[in-house]
Amino acid sequence: MIALLRTEWRKLGGSLALLFALCAPALPGLLAALAMATNRRAPAWASIIGQFALPLWTLFLLPMCLAVFTTLVAQIEYRGRGWDHLLALPIARWRVFTAKAVVVLAAAALMTLLMMVFALAGAGAGGLLSGRMPVGPLLWVSWTARLGQVLAAALLMAALQLWAAMRFGNFVVPLGVGVGGTLVALAVAITQTDQADWFPWVLPFRVAVARDPSAAVAFGGGAGLVVLVAMVIDLSRRSFR
Repeated sequence: MIALLRTEWRKLGGSLALLFALCAPALPGLLAALAMATNRRAPAWASIIGQFALPLWTLFLLPMCLAVFTTLVAQIEYRGRGWDHLLALPIARWRVFTAKAVVVLAAAALMTLLMMVFALAGAGAGGLLSGRMPVGPLLWVSWTARLGQVLAAALLMAALQLWAAMRFGNFVVPLGVGVGGTLVALAVAITQTDQADWFPWVLPFRVAVARDPSAAVAFGGGAGLVVLVAMVIDLSRRSFR
């Protein structure tokens, strides 16, 4: 399994997927820098992460980043009939798809961590330019715990997104799934309804804004594990063309 994981990471290095994973999380940092440079008052560090960067990331950027990243990962194999070579190797198929799932989840964690780092760096840079640095303590423990909860709740969304990307060779399908899910989440946020808290694309946002995110974390994490197992079983039995 370790060898498979190393191979998957090497594949990412030769594609746009890794570059995308490293650059996409910078957007909240750029927006934070612009906001700080034009803001007349110095906000608290806690509000920059908890009320700006994290809600923006969970509601829109994380779902779209996962849609693009999983599509890029799957297209590595679909281009040039890579599945023919990969699945002909003397390796159990379930290991191949499990390795890809681990890589995608690790990339989601990396992007989420980078988002927070970029947001703090951007806010700091904007504060230096404007002369109004953010105030208050840096809540590293609280932020780290909340990021972990976001990732747990996002497991269901990530599993469905990866399943669609691996199951269909046409890249339009997983991108359509990601865009559609994100639009539903945006509609839920705008209408402020609580009738769609079970929707996979809504769960990470609920964790970001809720006082008690335990229900979203439990449902997203538990259902995500079930979907991952179902995905591995389904893809292991499928004939790729």
